[in-house]
Amino acid sequence: MTVLGIDTSSTDLSISLSVDDSPVSTVCRYVRNSHAEHITQAVKLSLELGGVDVADVTHIAVSAGPGSFTGLRIGLSFVKGLCMMTERRVIPLSSLMVLAHAAGAAHHSNKKIYAALDARQGRIHWGSFITDDGAKIRRLSEDRLSSPEELTGELSPDDILVTDTMGYQRSAVFDQFADKAQIINAEKSSLQRGLSCTSLAFNNINNDHLWQSAQYIVPSYLQASAAEEKMAVSQ
Repeated sequence: MTVLGIDTSSTDLSISLSVDDSPVSTVCRYVRNSHAEHITQAVKLSLELGGVDVADVTHIAVSAGPGSFTGLRIGLSFVKGLCMMTERRVIPLSSLMVLAHAAGAAHHSNKKIYAALDARQGRIHWGSFITDDGAKIRRLSEDRLSSPEELTGELSPDDILVTDTMGYQRSAVFDQFADKAQIINAEKSSLQRGLSCTSLAFNNINNDHLWQSAQYIVPSYLQASAAEEKMAVSQ
């Protein structure tokens, strides 16, 4: 079984390839707003490094949101194109679960992990999870969109909070969490989200209801785009 993992939910592009639950290659590109330009080359490089032909990829794990509207569309469109000629099983993953898993794996943590993304306009996307030394992860809450204050009430100093400002350099939405939990800044950590995609895929390989045909996968934005919100206000 060969799984290709793809995460384009944030500013970094993360691709990984695992064969029989063993990672064989990982490629990351930390170039903002460049997923469309680099995803094909990054996948090709990952396959070359792993010594695997694209025809041998049997499964695909992809972050489906929440996250960057453009990034998610690019990742899911690429997956659909890759599956156009050869049908493959695809598992769409919560980008918050992927982020939490990557943080747990990097820091070998079995603590409660909260993952949070800047959703702009003073809001955040977040979810809570618990990991078993980073290898397994279990969801504690559904992904949600809320004010930061809602998450503040959930945290304790022993918890881990991994944050991602989504490339918004002036973001201050996470400042209030400084003394509420152990903070991991995704932009300053080498988190292998693509690798977490493949790991989560193998963890759920027997959960048939989670696997879909690529044509049915849609992004989970959890919110309207800025243009849609502006249009709603003007009506």
